[in-house]
Amino acid sequence: MRECSAILRNVDLSIPIMGPGQLRLLRGSLIKSAVGGNLDRQNGKVHVQALRGVSFELRRGEHLGLVGHNGAGKTSLLKVIAGIYPPSNGEVIVEGSIGCLFDIEAGISPEMTGYESIKFQHMIYGDADEPLRALTEEIASFTELGNYLELPLRTYSAGMRARLMAALATAWRRDILLIDEGIGAGDQAFQEKFQKRIDSLLESAGLLVVASHSADLLRQYCARGIVLERGQVRMSGTIDEALDFYEKLN
Repeated sequence: MRECSAILRNVDLSIPIMGPGQLRLLRGSLIKSAVGGNLDRQNGKVHVQALRGVSFELRRGEHLGLVGHNGAGKTSLLKVIAGIYPPSNGEVIVEGSIGCLFDIEAGISPEMTGYESIKFQHMIYGDADEPLRALTEEIASFTELGNYLELPLRTYSAGMRARLMAALATAWRRDILLIDEGIGAGDQAFQEKFQKRIDSLLESAGLLVVASHSADLLRQYCARGIVLERGQVRMSGTIDEALDFYEKLN
């Protein structure tokens, strides 16, 4: 069994959002109140302080739930673990392949057909020894999109697009699985089908990190939990302890 882990040591994440020419549009009171008070000025620019001093370690077999209100830093933390955002300070050490159930549409054009989207994702995430044909057949069967896979994505309904993106997000088994908010997609029948796919994926994933507002979802999949507030870890413990702590904050 291959080793996998995620270690964060005093991680900060500062994201610039405005340059000097835009600062006059913001008053001091607005800067303090926006994004939970996480806006500040650095070197003449406005930054979002998305994470501050975040530290924890995850080893194979651990499932972590991220608890917090909108803007608390949950999605930012997932993106730091995934390598999408490099930390501004601190250290991130991740060992193992990563699968993300978010941002799966990055780089996919509405003009691409379903088949082209599959090929594009295979080029990015697929293994060299994994036949594209077999992958395409599996995704076609799972999504039940049939001839629609020959058409541009702009012609898809929201439900059809959700089916394809859900299939692409779970097409490759990974050591570390990152989930942001929900894992549902499409209609009820497809959600049940997708749920079984997720459960199968989790059997092979060594680590799981879930960010969600759903206490039921977090309790279903996670044993550990941390509560984030304004980009900082307020507490760490069992998922029940984390949810109880968060409830008392509100």
